Amino acid sequence: MQISFIGAGKVGVSLGKYFISKGRKVGGYYSLSPKSAAWAANFTNTKQYQSIEEIISSSDMIFFTVPDDKIGEVWEAAKPYAHGKIIAHCSGIHSSNIFSDIDRTGSMAYSIHPLCAVSDRETSWQALGGVLFTIEGDERNISNIQNMFAQMGNRTCFISAENKIKYHAAASLASNHMTAVFFMAQKLFLECGFSMQQANEELYRLAKGNLENIHAQGCINSLTGPVERGDKNTVQKHMDALDADMKNAYLENAKQLLEIAEQKNPDRDYAAMREILMPTEIGE
Repeated sequence: MQISFIGAGKVGVSLGKYFISKGRKVGGYYSLSPKSAAWAANFTNTKQYQSIEEIISSSDMIFFTVPDDKIGEVWEAAKPYAHGKIIAHCSGIHSSNIFSDIDRTGSMAYSIHPLCAVSDRETSWQALGGVLFTIEGDERNISNIQNMFAQMGNRTCFISAENKIKYHAAASLASNHMTAVFFMAQKLFLECGFSMQQANEELYRLAKGNLENIHAQGCINSLTGPVERGDKNTVQKHMDALDADMKNAYLENAKQLLEIAEQKNPDRDYAAMREILMPTEIGE
């Protein structure tokens, strides 16, 4: 089976390079930017296609690795040539339903999303080994798609179209939003006199240790800190020391910590902590 890519950005190039490294046959790339497609083809030692018609007719499976808001538009241009093909995109938020009227083409549609951060075109492919790919789409061929990734050493998980948005939100919380929390902590360390290098290194060690505990024990058993202890005075002092935006972020995270704490310590009275974090609810 020959696989090709419409779109030559980070995801398309990384997947193509990774597939090749695992012995998969990759045809090449087409892009509205010929320069981008040429670079991708050269980097992966594949072909630069000159048109959508050419790349689709030459391939069995076509990944639409274009920006999320362009998938539908590019599919409309590709649809007249897509007969009996396997069509896929890598968006975390969109389902395969974005490939409208797919049944009329005799093709099968999928959304195939790697659960990892793809940050550049040149090196990210090296991190795809062992990554989970979530797959959603036509059940008639789902086992073959899963086997393709299993043979490359990847885990797969089938997900329904209805759960795609919630799934992507969860992935964003665990990845992008973690970056935001880390960024806030860095800013506070810098205000305390740490250098950027110190802040980055020491906070990384702290965060890494916490993630390792979560991985080993789960969120409930790993929870420590003032919310878990019911130390309302410390939590109040934290919030008093923060500006309005950072205080709001701290508060929303603390509410989630309180939920975990109540599960960890069901016999502990968290009423005073709840009053600090959710005063309106207490007063109702």
